[in-house]
Amino acid sequence: MSKFAIIADPHYYSEKLGCCGKAYERREASDQKMLVKSKGTVCAALEEIKKSDAEFLMIAGDLSNDGERCSHEEMREILYEFKKSKPVYVITATHDWCCDGNPRRFEGDEVYNDVDTIPPEELHEFYRDFGLNEAISEFHTHQDKVSYVVRPCEGLTVFCLDDDQNGEGGSGYSDEHFEWITEQTIEAKKRGDIVLGMQHHHLHLTEFDRVINGKGSVEYREKLCKKFADIGFPLMFTGHSHMQHIRRIDSDKGNPFYEVNVGSISGYPAPIVYCEATKDGVDLKTDHLKSFTYNGEVYTNDYLKEHATAMFTKVFTAARENEKERFSALIACLGISEKKANKMWIVAKPLLKWVDKLTIKKAARILNFISFGTAIDKKAAEEIADVKVTDFIFSTFHSILDGSLVKHEEGSAYYIVFTQALAFPLRFVKKLNIKNEGLTDKLTHLKNAAPELMTGGPLDNNNYFITF
Repeated sequence: MSKFAIIADPHYYSEKLGCCGKAYERREASDQKMLVKSKGTVCAALEEIKKSDAEFLMIAGDLSNDGERCSHEEMREILYEFKKSKPVYVITATHDWCCDGNPRRFEGDEVYNDVDTIPPEELHEFYRDFGLNEAISEFHTHQDKVSYVVRPCEGLTVFCLDDDQNGEGGSGYSDEHFEWITEQTIEAKKRGDIVLGMQHHHLHLTEFDRVINGKGSVEYREKLCKKFADIGFPLMFTGHSHMQHIRRIDSDKGNPFYEVNVGSISGYPAPIVYCEATKDGVDLKTDHLKSFTYNGEVYTNDYLKEHATAMFTKVFTAARENEKERFSALIACLGISEKKANKMWIVAKPLLKWVDKLTIKKAARILNFISFGTAIDKKAAEEIADVKVTDFIFSTFHSILDGSLVKHEEGSAYYIVFTQALAFPLRFVKKLNIKNEGLTDKLTHLKNAAPELMTGGPLDNNNYFITF
């Protein structure tokens, strides 16, 4: 019936904000995604989509790095050029209006905040030509940001939803806003249309997400998923987390709701999700940006992969090569003063050197010593004995981002060692009889996250047919 593509979190960064010097390099080193090279990733992705059979494109928010007017203006020009080939529908999100009130530009060693940004109430007019001018209905939030509904083709209704604030201090929807969504869903059903949508913030939290999200946030999002399911709104595309995953949750009435959380196009694994919608459901196939060009130089997806963990690998390198100044500069990227970083160096250098050389075999021995030989399966550890712990951790981080493109099936040595290692902190806390409900809850989710991280979870996070 209809073919389309969706990307998320371009975070376009203008060169006018600075692209060299100590201050910029610190900022770049601390980010999983591209900054100035985002122009290359965005343009390369749009060229790929132009060449595809997708009939239109959806972009799920955070178009700009942090709401800077110059970044928005350049991003809009790129979208105008793309629109000559295919329609594009966008939503904006918190990074498009600099929700933290801290816009930055970089010059030499200095960071400046004198950056002109676009306020939230201007964004819908600024991007009106990319969806809103085709809206069959729209809803203005208390920020005067806009949710809207379009019919890009016969038989398909697409909701482009602004969920930045629910009016109560969090992301989501006010009662009035959700009533509008419900009314528009009913109208779409009357037309016999397939209903799907996009919002920026992800809804269905994986076990790993639950480690870093509060209990209230989890409960609210689960209830919202079920509310969507029960009004006949079965599929939502989201961004925000920069993690690729597909999840299903059923309401108490047995109605299914699917969320496709799309990773950032400006960071590893740079996913483009291609979709074919029919009356039976939506067939999803994820492609990944193989390469992009910036300033005449070609960068591959492997470059994005290495950049995603560069902050950590460079810290280990600094310790290995005894570069105190470099270590302090990298630690400063995390918001720690160089003075404190210098003090940390005495302890951090030998510790990092030790961890850098640590293998699975040695780590398993340590954990088994602490637990009297019960923490890690010795046979499994021996099978991957020479694998470095840091490589093990970094590959897992990549799996979090890419939805476990490299899968380790249940029963494999990697699976056994990893799941047992993530279960160890909870076992240790219980063994010491530490009574801390919050800590126990976090460590339980950490333990439960291990199978998902190794196998990708119950659904294929990159290629899946969602049945309506």
